Amino acid sequence: MNQWIKKFQMGFLACSMLGICSGFLAAQSLPPEVIHYADIVLYNGKIITADEAFSIRQAVAIRDGKFLAVGDSQAIEAMAGPQTRKVDLEGRSVIPGLIATHQHGYVGNSSKSSDLRLQFKDVASGLEEIKAYVANFSPGEEVWMGGPSNHSMTIDVTLAQLDAASPNNPIVVTCPNNQVVVNSLMLKRLLPEAQGMFGILKDEQGNPTGQLRGGPAGIVLYEFMPWHDDFEAAVAREREQLKRWGQRGITTVMGRGQGQTVTILRELWKEGLPVRIRLAHEMLRSQPRPEAYLKRVGNLTDFGDEWLKIIGVTVQVIDGSTGPGAGLFTFPKINQAEDDAYGTYGWNKWAATGDIATSDRRNILLANRYGWSVMGLHSNGDISNDILLEAFSEANQERPLAGRHFGFDHQKGLEERHFDLIKEMGMTPSMDASAFSGNNESLIHMYGPDAVYGMSPVKSAIDSGIRPSIEIGGGMESLQAFITRKSDDGRVWNPEERVSRQEALYMYTLWAARYSGEQDILGSIEVGKLGDLVVLGADYMTWPEDELSALPVLLTVVGGKVVYEASGAF
Repeated sequence: MNQWIKKFQMGFLACSMLGICSGFLAAQSLPPEVIHYADIVLYNGKIITADEAFSIRQAVAIRDGKFLAVGDSQAIEAMAGPQTRKVDLEGRSVIPGLIATHQHGYVGNSSKSSDLRLQFKDVASGLEEIKAYVANFSPGEEVWMGGPSNHSMTIDVTLAQLDAASPNNPIVVTCPNNQVVVNSLMLKRLLPEAQGMFGILKDEQGNPTGQLRGGPAGIVLYEFMPWHDDFEAAVAREREQLKRWGQRGITTVMGRGQGQTVTILRELWKEGLPVRIRLAHEMLRSQPRPEAYLKRVGNLTDFGDEWLKIIGVTVQVIDGSTGPGAGLFTFPKINQAEDDAYGTYGWNKWAATGDIATSDRRNILLANRYGWSVMGLHSNGDISNDILLEAFSEANQERPLAGRHFGFDHQKGLEERHFDLIKEMGMTPSMDASAFSGNNESLIHMYGPDAVYGMSPVKSAIDSGIRPSIEIGGGMESLQAFITRKSDDGRVWNPEERVSRQEALYMYTLWAARYSGEQDILGSIEVGKLGDLVVLGADYMTWPEDELSALPVLLTVVGGKVVYEASGAF
């Protein structure tokens, strides 16, 4: 009986070997289009996947722009073919590509206001600046300028003074926070378009002051303002800007975008982008006719491809930047910045129009009603959060927000009282580190150390179940900031709110992908997800935390393509 078993085993083995050999020979005769090896293989390293289990592997393979496999080096190396690029990591760590939310420095967002930026330190000197610049233009020609968001520019200057400085040319001065200053000639052009709208500010006698807010400001900024004269030059400048992201390990950039921004990025998308772009369209920002535009355009949320996508719409929000004092807080400023135009507690932009009902609060409700996600919403102060979350809560009653990626940004004034609403609506707060890293002296001077100490309670938010993201593209420097909460003078600001290396990486990868609702395809190194990763010069998990900003980025890969490689790294 044993002899029959042995004969059977020998026969089976022979048949198996013949099958393997014939399969091997058949594979060798197949065309290369059928035998598709990995495009790039990285092995002998520490692959920090940032998946839900925070798994760490030795090697990873990418094919057709997506992660093909993650595992041990021997298994992954076997997926390499003659044309595969193989990278021996020599023990270095690999992290997912970093995702920066709240970027808005695109070329198309500056347009004609960048031709001249007035200093306007006081009314007299500012008017002389305007006179000198207008002298370069022919009578009747529109003149566009940028200006500061200070008391002299946005409150003190009068329409009569502006008319005297430019009697023959319509002028526009665009200031931060969607504040616009015009003379009578430009006001004459605007009035037929803005008939009956709130936001054309008036003096005690009921006469226009030349200051525009809300819808009228939006008409000037988005409908009147000319696009760049040299479109090709604008495209070229944006192309160069986008190339720089890879040096920091940034593979996806999210932010606001105007009409010309979309057009410029479309041109670059056609030729191939070096980084993924996610845009919150500014269609409803300071938009006086929101429902008309929503009906004309239709819902474009998540419209696009893996490289360029419109992820929602943005509106004009409550407060402004903390630098000039526009953040809206419950606590007063101890010291106001020079020429501060925003008072003791900050600024409510919605109220500045003169009518909350027709402010951009309405635009949030309408956007949600028509199916758009809303994000890119600048909110610094705790009162700003109160007002903004109340508006979102009302929208949520009509059409639930959860699962549709809504977000709001900066969050210095995030408080425990905001946590439950954020979780209920599934929102992603995008957070910056300016209150506790770098040079935060201006904030301390304005609000005092105790108030600054309590800003941006990141760890408390995470422990409550919120999944925030890191905004702004600082790369390793941003990770260090949230992990150490250490300012330039060496002081640690509220150490209990420091986050772990694991949490910080999640904030810049997997949790950041939630901001655009793409956590299923972005943000971690997992099979089937988009092949974005960064090779670091050493181990992210053990490199000294105070020196993480100096941990070099050696290789950045987006969709399986190398977009940055440090000289001599491999």
